Amino acid sequence: MKPDPLKISRRALLPAALLLSLWTHTASAIDVPPPPAPTEPNAVNIGWMVFVPAQITVSAGTTVTWTNADDSNHRIKFPDQMGPRLDKGQTYSKTFTTPGTYPYQCGIHGPRMTGTVVVK
Repeated sequence: MKPDPLKISRRALLPAALLLSLWTHTASAIDVPPPPAPTEPNAVNIGWMVFVPAQITVSAGTTVTWTNADDSNHRIKFPDQMGPRLDKGQTYSKTFTTPGTYPYQCGIHGPRMTGTVVVK
């Protein structure tokens, strides 16, 4: 009886599992700083899976601008609207005319990357 070529022995998988375990442990140990705080008013910087500031408060009629300061692509996603894909250095702006609280997240990375715009 010939061995099934699609079956992989547990012994053959052990080196790969060990390498993956070491890589995951090392990757999670890296301490990455957040992006710098924006220097412009009504601005949010994007980087390393965070928005800085995570919450911004503005007056009605204000335009908020997000700038991607990260090598990874990001998108600003509100429940009713999604902005374009942002490469490093690109911006997205949205004007808020009605008072309220507007939660958003990255349209690529989902709910692990969130922010809020509070309009007074």
